[in-house]
Amino acid sequence: MTKIIGFGRAIGKTTMAILESYATGHYIVCANNVVAKHTFQFATQLGYSIPYPLSVMNKQNMMTLTELQNHQEGIIIDNVENVLEVLFGCPIKTITFNSRDLDFAEDLYIEELSEIKKELNACYKEKIADQQEIEKLKDKCVDMLQAIADYEWDNMYRADRFAKANTRRWRAK
Repeated sequence: MTKIIGFGRAIGKTTMAILESYATGHYIVCANNVVAKHTFQFATQLGYSIPYPLSVMNKQNMMTLTELQNHQEGIIIDNVENVLEVLFGCPIKTITFNSRDLDFAEDLYIEELSEIKKELNACYKEKIADQQEIEKLKDKCVDMLQAIADYEWDNMYRADRFAKANTRRWRAK
């Protein structure tokens, strides 16, 4: 089955490719070594162990790609437009394909994204409640510090008055 993951920029397409690679063990094919390195680092950062992504620019990876062809392994292509541009050396204007087992991953992930948004909103509400609780505790601390300061000032004032009164007694004698 062919999956198409198509969203806007920085929405999570590479993350979904990493998850797919983690689940299946398939290689991710990238346009160049830098993207492959960043993809692997990102997967590691997310806590997923995946096979090191292949680059179409790297000659050593071409051997691995040949092995994949022999074993009929599936691959995951991250940013197919860039991969094709690197392979053919020219800009890609239009891409068509034919697949009977086509699955638009967007439909699968819309529900997950809405769940994540709900969880995020719940976290924001929790954060606001926590901030209100923190403000209440701050007010209590300020009140307690004020009471302690008043008590200490009263003690200092009494001690000062006592010392002055004691001095007067000695002078009077």
